Amino acid sequence: MPSGYNLQGIIRRNTVNALTQFERMGFYSENISNWSTNAYKATRFEEILGENGYANGVVRTDHSQGSIQVTKRELDVALDGPGFIPVTSPAGEIYYTRDGSFCLGKDGILMTQGGDIVGSGIRIGGDVVKTKIDKNGDVYIYKDLSKEPEYRGTIPVVTFDNPEGLKEVGDNKYIKTEISGEEKLVVDHRKIAQYSVERSNVDLFDHVNQVMRVNASLLASTTLMTAVDDMYEKAINIRE
Repeated sequence: MPSGYNLQGIIRRNTVNALTQFERMGFYSENISNWSTNAYKATRFEEILGENGYANGVVRTDHSQGSIQVTKRELDVALDGPGFIPVTSPAGEIYYTRDGSFCLGKDGILMTQGGDIVGSGIRIGGDVVKTKIDKNGDVYIYKDLSKEPEYRGTIPVVTFDNPEGLKEVGDNKYIKTEISGEEKLVVDHRKIAQYSVERSNVDLFDHVNQVMRVNASLLASTTLMTAVDDMYEKAINIRE
């Protein structure tokens, strides 16, 4: 009998497969917990069954568009289509995000909720009665509605040849890698929607269904392990 089909081989293969299912469950749980997070991108766990009977998992990020929700905040923007907004941390690191729930920071600078500067720094100020953000990202302020608005800067949008190559670093931010390639500035676009935010792209009902399937698989693995353990015990008794 091949080693993969004896009791030890069955135990080893079943243990590895069970651990893979536990890992898969973890990613589904993380996605579900971020279902209400603005612009969150779900991770996909693609399971591949090898010729040796072992299940291997490959983790990928699903960068598909989430639904756009209209809000009442004039500093909220959503990206309609592929792309990312570059932001700069207080330490000078450049990140990329699709979470456009912005706010005003020190000196009236447009910032993310986590304190990163949007683009190269767009100063809106505090003595403003209205802020207008065009679809191309141009930001205008009104200090007096009876007068012409003042241009304050543009929210940039960039794309990557391979967005799946970006590395997620928490807080809905990514950094570029050799696999993602360099960012490319998108010009003459109409991707930005003011008074809106992008919701997560997590399919909640599908994820709940997947969790139930994984749970059933884990239960089957546990049952098999119990049966194998019983076979071991009987084999030992026969030898004695």
